[in-house]
Amino acid sequence: MGSVYLAEDPMLKRRLAIKVVRAIGEERDMALERFKREAEVSAQLNHPNIVTIYDVGEEPGVGPFLAMEYVEGQSLGKHIREGSLEVETCFGILIQAMRALRSAHRHAIIHRDVKPDNILVSEDGRVKLMDFGIAKTMAPRLTSTGEFLGSPAYSAPELLKGAEPTPSSDRYAFAVTTFELLTGQLPHPGNNVAAVITHVLHEPPVIPPGMSGDAAQIFRTALALDPDDRYETLMEFLTALIDVYPLEGPVRDRVNELFRHDDHAGDIVPLRRLRPRATTPSPAQEQSSSGFGARGTGARTTGTGRSTPVRPVPGYSSPSTLKIELEEESAANFASSSPRATQGEKKHRPTETIQPKTLIWWIIFVLIGGQLFWWLYARMTQPTP
Repeated sequence: MGSVYLAEDPMLKRRLAIKVVRAIGEERDMALERFKREAEVSAQLNHPNIVTIYDVGEEPGVGPFLAMEYVEGQSLGKHIREGSLEVETCFGILIQAMRALRSAHRHAIIHRDVKPDNILVSEDGRVKLMDFGIAKTMAPRLTSTGEFLGSPAYSAPELLKGAEPTPSSDRYAFAVTTFELLTGQLPHPGNNVAAVITHVLHEPPVIPPGMSGDAAQIFRTALALDPDDRYETLMEFLTALIDVYPLEGPVRDRVNELFRHDDHAGDIVPLRRLRPRATTPSPAQEQSSSGFGARGTGARTTGTGRSTPVRPVPGYSSPSTLKIELEEESAANFASSSPRATQGEKKHRPTETIQPKTLIWWIIFVLIGGQLFWWLYARMTQPTP
């Protein structure tokens, strides 16, 4: 709907992405309204996995503009088309995107257009959900009716029938995005918009031949026609999918570890990119990757049936361990309660000191007691008449 330019703030010396729409009349007013809505939503959320908006307005001769943070990377949609992501990286992206979408729902904001092209993946592995221009809140001033907004391939059936968007419709779009990311195809394919809409409304999801029965059932539940039949939360959907996904032991442990920091909004775990592996997989590797096909394992399958590693994207780190740093007070409490503390450590711990308040009470007690002692002494030594 417009153009995006890379610019630099001359005062703060930071790079910006500026979206500009050249339109006139009603289209210009609509574009400006959507930019203002996106800026307002960004200001309400302020989440590390949501693109930050810096400024919005209209420039004479240019049109409506939106200045946002620049994310050096590419969209998840482009990664899917390239097939460049390993399965562990896929789940890392989904977990971060889940946090962003759940934060929006907690603020009564519905995205309405969740899809891979609206999820940015930076070079350092940070995921950013963007394009809240058609977002809807429970505030009537931000709602719009009478037109369909969004992408039909990722839209819930109730939206295609004209119903109001809900968090469940966002979760449906998230499930479609997950399906495409792990399988490389859409659950409701079609050659045109009409064919896609017809398939969504009247046909069940197309399950790839290599997908396991448990995983297929999870996606059927997440993509159910009736919103009441779907998973109630994004966490419930993702954890169920991870439980049945064919992952190696260490990979499963690292993926599950990402959920440990789920409530820490500022914690961004670097994503793991594809690592070099043997061009000829072992029978055990072939069996573990049969659940979802080549796209799910992060490898491409050639015409000869050999599995070759996919080109890694620079900038993604691959830490072997996850380091958790505790605050000083928490670390001290953990050390004092740990059964592994040695006797030597206990001997060198500082002894407890008297609190100032206790010391003052002792001083007052000594002074009063001293005065009482001398008064009694004078009474006892006074000669009797």
